[in-house]
Amino acid sequence: MVSCAYELQHYMTAASNVEISHVQMLCPPAISRSGKWSLEDLDRITCFQGVVTEESAVVYRTSQGVYKMGDLDLRKKKTSRVWFSKKRLENHQPRMSEPAHKSKSHQMYAPLYLKPAPALRANSQ
Repeated sequence: MVSCAYELQHYMTAASNVEISHVQMLCPPAISRSGKWSLEDLDRITCFQGVVTEESAVVYRTSQGVYKMGDLDLRKKKTSRVWFSKKRLENHQPRMSEPAHKSKSHQMYAPLYLKPAPALRANSQ
């Protein structure tokens, strides 16, 4: 469970050994205006930044509605960036971590420079 759009974007790029099949948004009554909490399939998250102003807004498009958070008037000149979309989710390739190397031979667990110099000379003879 992630708590914001930025965290979702980061999770999709950084998480390993995880397959994401779909994403849902938990909408509180204040956002959905339905009087109750709702769990909606998330279609798209777009971030808008004002060109002339410092204002910004994030628009969440779900299966049941479109929700805007932020002060930017979307009728004004702006730039936009899609943080999440269903298309991006479909094209997402899960990142697999490297399997643990299982070897019966000895392995070095600490760098040699952490050992005192006399111990290194005694072991080399």
